[in-house]
Amino acid sequence: MPRRPTMHPRESLRAAGHDLAAELRANRLKDQLSSSGEVQSWHRTSGRLAEGRVSDISVQWGQATAARYVTRDTFLHRSASGFDPTVARLGAGGGRTAVVGGQDAGQPPAWTEPGTALTALRELEQAARDFDPTVAQVVVDFELAEQDLCVVDHQGLVHDETRQLTYLTVRVIARKGGRVSTGFYTPGVSGPLSGIDMRAAGSEVARRAVTGLAARPAPVGRLPVVVAGGRGMVLLHEACCHPLEGDEVLRGSVYAGRMGETIASPLVTLRDDPTVPGAVGSYLYDDEGVRAAPTTLIENGVLTGWLTDQESAARLGLESSGNGRCTTALQPPQPRMTNTCLAAGASTVDEIIASTEYGIYAEHVGGGEVIESTGEFTFRVTNGHLIENGRVTDPIEETTITGTGTQVLRDIDAIADDTTVGAAKCGKFGQWVTVGVVGPTLRVGSLLVGGTHR
Repeated sequence: MPRRPTMHPRESLRAAGHDLAAELRANRLKDQLSSSGEVQSWHRTSGRLAEGRVSDISVQWGQATAARYVTRDTFLHRSASGFDPTVARLGAGGGRTAVVGGQDAGQPPAWTEPGTALTALRELEQAARDFDPTVAQVVVDFELAEQDLCVVDHQGLVHDETRQLTYLTVRVIARKGGRVSTGFYTPGVSGPLSGIDMRAAGSEVARRAVTGLAARPAPVGRLPVVVAGGRGMVLLHEACCHPLEGDEVLRGSVYAGRMGETIASPLVTLRDDPTVPGAVGSYLYDDEGVRAAPTTLIENGVLTGWLTDQESAARLGLESSGNGRCTTALQPPQPRMTNTCLAAGASTVDEIIASTEYGIYAEHVGGGEVIESTGEFTFRVTNGHLIENGRVTDPIEETTITGTGTQVLRDIDAIADDTTVGAAKCGKFGQWVTVGVVGPTLRVGSLLVGGTHR
C-alpha cells in the first residue's frame, strides 16, 4: 500500500506560502501583468451507501504547489506534487525541491473518515425508509473533502484558509404494484456532514419518490414553466451564466461586447457571490489570491459584469472578479461560477401558481446538455407536476425542457420571495467544482416541454 505523504500543519503550510511568494517576486517576468501561487494539501473521501452498506470507497490525499504568470502574450502555469516553492522558477536549473516543515499530520480529519460518516448517512437512509412503506431502495453517493491552502496574490501577500465540503447525491426508488418512481435530491454545505439535517433530507427525497408513483404522462409543447428555487437555479447557472465567464466572452459568446445592454427581464438581478455562508461555492480567496466578493452580472435586466480570472481579466482590460478556480493546484485556474444568486422578487409562490392557467412545476432540474457559447440547452425535469387552472395538481413523469439562455432571461415574468440555497456540480474542460445555486421560485413564460402526449 502506498505511503501516505507527510501533511504539514498550518504554520508550515503558511511558511511554504511565504517561500513561494519570495520565489514569485524573484522571478518576475518581462511584460508580466500578474502572478499568483498556491500551496495546498487535501483529503477527499467519496463512496456510496446502499442497502445499509458503504461501497466504492475512494480516499484521496495530496499536496501540490503551483505558480501562475499572466504576460502580455501568454498564460504560464507550473505545478508540482508536494510542497515545492521552486516551481516559480521558469529559467534553466530551477533548483531542487524545497523541504518545508517535517511534522507528520497525515491522518485525515475525523469527519471525513467513512466510519464516522456512516452513522449520519444511515440516519438519512432510515428517515427515507420511515417515510412510506413503498420506499424500496435508498442510494447515497457522498463526497467529503477538506483542503488547507495558502494562496499568494500578485503583490506577494499570503492568504490562508481551510475549505470543507460535504456533497450528497440522494436517490430514492419507490415501488407500488407495477409502478416505479425515483426521487432526487442533492444537499450540500461548505462544512462537515453535521451541517446537513439528515432526517429532513431523507424525508424530502422520499416524498418526491412516493409522489411520483401517481405520475401522469407529461404534456408536450410550449408551456409556462414554474421552476422551484435552490436546485432549480441550475437552469440559470448552466444556460445563462456560462456565456458570462471571461474565457467564453473572449471566445465570442452571445454576450461579448454587450455590456450595458438590456439582456433580461427587468425583474432579473443576478449575482455571483462566493461569500454566501455555508454554500458549496464559497471561499475567502479564489485560487489566484483575489479576495472573494459578489459580482453583479445582471441588474434589473441590464448586463453589468463578467466573471474573470487573472488571465481573462487582463485580456478584457479589467480587474479580476475573483473567480479563478481550479480543482487542485495541479490544474490551471479558470473563470468559474461560485454561487449563482437570483435576487428575490415581490410575488409569493402561491400568487405565481395562481396566475398560471396551464403549465408545469419543475421541482428538480437535473442534468442535460448545454452549448456554453450560445446557452442552448435541454434539461431533465425529474420531479415535476402539472399546473391546471392556477393549482399544482398531478405529478408528471420525467420530461425535458428546451430553450436558450437568452430566451430564458427575457421570458422570466415572475419571481417569488422564497429564496433557497441549493448545490450542484459543474464541469469545465475536465475540472469539476461544486457550485451553489441560490434563488427563489421563478416562472419562465414559455419553454418547449417534452413528453408523451399533447
